[in-house]
Amino acid sequence: MKDIYVGRQAIYDRSLEVYAYELLFRQGNQDGSNVNQLTNGDFASSEVLLNCFVEIGLERIVGPHRAFINLTRNLLLDHPQLAFDKERVVMEILEDIPVDEPLVTRVRELAEQGYTIALDDYAFEEKWDPLLPHAHIIKVEIPALTPEQLQAGLPKLRQHKLLLLAEKIETEEEFQQCLELGFDLFQGYHFSRPKVVEDKRLEENQMVIMQLVSRLNDPQVEIRDLEHLIAQDASLSYKILRFINSAAVGMPRRVESIHQAVVFMGLTRIRAWASLLVLSRVANKPQDYFTTALVRAHMCQRLLSKSGSNCSAEMGFSVGLLSILDLLMERPLAEIIGELGLSDELNTALLDHAGPAGRALVCTLNYESGNIQPDDRFELDLGELTEIFLNASKTAFAEAQALGEA
Repeated sequence: MKDIYVGRQAIYDRSLEVYAYELLFRQGNQDGSNVNQLTNGDFASSEVLLNCFVEIGLERIVGPHRAFINLTRNLLLDHPQLAFDKERVVMEILEDIPVDEPLVTRVRELAEQGYTIALDDYAFEEKWDPLLPHAHIIKVEIPALTPEQLQAGLPKLRQHKLLLLAEKIETEEEFQQCLELGFDLFQGYHFSRPKVVEDKRLEENQMVIMQLVSRLNDPQVEIRDLEHLIAQDASLSYKILRFINSAAVGMPRRVESIHQAVVFMGLTRIRAWASLLVLSRVANKPQDYFTTALVRAHMCQRLLSKSGSNCSAEMGFSVGLLSILDLLMERPLAEIIGELGLSDELNTALLDHAGPAGRALVCTLNYESGNIQPDDRFELDLGELTEIFLNASKTAFAEAQALGEA
């Protein structure tokens, strides 16, 4: 694996289902420590991006979803053939590329060949007009425009029967406004940051969910009591058995009971899976949250396996999985953890990032945000971390799909 960081940001449809991911490729410097440096806009860097994309494979980065890829002018005009899957890749034309006759001709050719074209950071400027007949998706930068500008400019775009993507959405108010304006797709930090409100009261269904998660993770609970607790919830039992028997898990033989599930998966893992399935009942949350939880779980687990630490890799799995609670419940993580009665090891790993599992979580979160530091890496180089992330991602997409079917 080359010394490269691969990031992604989800793009959602109106139902908050993942439509695609925008891919963010960044190169480190020679010691691999500076992963925030964007690849250069020249042809050579475009080749690096393209080669890494081809080497990595779509299924490990975006699973079954589409991928938005930023293309430089040189790559658009000079590359003899783009090795992209036309059905799954959206070619994104950046706002700083000059729009002239050679570019318009090339974009028209690519559209005629069946490629999906997106225009980035659209701000209703006339320079984009020659590309509108050949584009399929327009990314409108919401913070850069007033509501009046949006109201005045959108009718022109609708004449071209384009998908409208509202990008850089920061708040729930902006999201609701864009829904009312008829946008089709949505992207921004609003969907990936905890939306904490002071004195926010849990809805009734959330209280029931948190009580069940708390009981599942009680460190004093006996295995027999845990089996009984799961078995009492018919829906949870069904989902666990269906999931564990899916191709994503790959069990050697069919599991017929919750007792067998606990034996095969282990107490720590069955608690984590049951908790995730219970939390999936939280309404109006993007499915990508659960994919993110699974990526974190598998990456933490793999990091601990490689580190030779005395800390159980299964502990890493649980820490990664439960780290998504603040996003799901829209409350501070410390407040949620305080109500769950988790083991001291889980508590300190989640809240204080202490111990090997806490270090694994820090490494995972920093890689996820593109801010990985040398001290966070478990003495792994950036290429090894990227490989761990991609393998965790591939597994997570398969499991998320199985969970969705359960």
